[in-house]
Amino acid sequence: MARIIKKENLERILHHPSILKGIVIMAIPVFLNNLLKSLHDMVDAIFIARMPVPNQSTLDAALAALNIHWPVFNLFLALAAGLGIATVSMVSQYVGANRRDLASRYASKLMALAIIFGLVVTGIFMFTSDKIIGFNIFAYLMGARGEALEFAGIYFRIRSMEFVFVFIFVVYQAVRQATGETLYPVILNVGGIFVNIVLTWLFVSKMNMGIAGAAYATLIAQGSAMPFVIYDLFFSKKHIKINVKEMYLDLDTVKDMSRFAIPASIGQAVSSLGFVILQSIVLRYGDNVSAGFSVGNRISSLLLNPVVAISTILAAYVGLNIGHNQPQRAKDSYKVARNLSFVLMLVGIAIIIPLRFSFIELILDSNTSEAYHIAGRYTFWLLLTQPFMALFQSYIGLFNGSGHSNYTLRMASARLWGMRIPMVFIFMYFLPADDYSGFFYAMIISNFVILFYGHYLKKSINYEVQVRL
Repeated sequence: MARIIKKENLERILHHPSILKGIVIMAIPVFLNNLLKSLHDMVDAIFIARMPVPNQSTLDAALAALNIHWPVFNLFLALAAGLGIATVSMVSQYVGANRRDLASRYASKLMALAIIFGLVVTGIFMFTSDKIIGFNIFAYLMGARGEALEFAGIYFRIRSMEFVFVFIFVVYQAVRQATGETLYPVILNVGGIFVNIVLTWLFVSKMNMGIAGAAYATLIAQGSAMPFVIYDLFFSKKHIKINVKEMYLDLDTVKDMSRFAIPASIGQAVSSLGFVILQSIVLRYGDNVSAGFSVGNRISSLLLNPVVAISTILAAYVGLNIGHNQPQRAKDSYKVARNLSFVLMLVGIAIIIPLRFSFIELILDSNTSEAYHIAGRYTFWLLLTQPFMALFQSYIGLFNGSGHSNYTLRMASARLWGMRIPMVFIFMYFLPADDYSGFFYAMIISNFVILFYGHYLKKSINYEVQVRL
């Protein structure tokens, strides 16, 4: 086998008798990678919660600004996520079908789209920033006012400059994951998180740069990996490479990629937009409630990381085995990944729920604030839904790997727009004005009921090659 990709990774995915062992071995680097990305976000919150300010309300406003940024950032990151899903689906099926020439060609074109989209999103953020219109339009539309709006304006503007770096890294990581190479992106993220921690400590704690310092530290950390990414993409002797001559875009290939990328991007976008709306509603209850929800979401994201990693590897398993004309192994891979994810989440919540207040105190540097108690209650209910999310993520891995990213779109839209958001408004109508518990009920119900729809969609998958050969 050619040295363009590691032989042992393909052999493990296509032929190793223990699917469970292969998924675990390959998911560990992806898990570490996802964990480090979550820590990138948590680093800002940890240091901002400890910056010198005159009162607790200012800290809550700063943390609320970070919480506002998260769903808006993910809304635009949906484009990158769509490209990443398309990359895994297409590259894995081409490699499985032994068409590495087409795998390299489409990887090159998807990288070109990543650069273009990254520049466009940066431009959108710049033209809607506080420097152009006096305040950040996204934060304002979400309901931020006063100090929270001021902090959000600073944070949004600085971090908008990292989109090109992020888009490039998402597609680069997807190219490597499509062939089972998961370690090198982790090494780069380890370096990035180290840079982020050191610079955030320096800028926020020592130089008193406040929320701007946290944003600059994250921006520099995201960019620090780019020289290594570019070198690996263009000059690697072991993996699929990007060819500059193949980066031009023509109508036929754009249409071909759109079949995979557009449903995935829309699915990510509608989910993120839904969370933007939910965050806007949360802000109505005050900055302390928003800060508490922010902490709960971060803890939930950390716990879900192993499942997301397994889902990512599952997509590669399904895509490569379908491309290699092994549909039964693709089906078996789904079952193994689903069961493993479910068990991991049961064990995870059994450990984290009793210890949740320790994690909350670590992030907020307080065990007496109102945000601390809100986060404790919210995190309890949020973590109870994690086993449901394990099954949800398994469906996503199956749909994306088999080339049915439109199913991911339908499932994500139904969960958020068909159930959760309408239920939040219904509970808001019937519950007292200061009672935000409707969020908990809507979340649990929607995360459970959507599994029946996912099962319905799964029955229509045909496990056939979806790319043009």
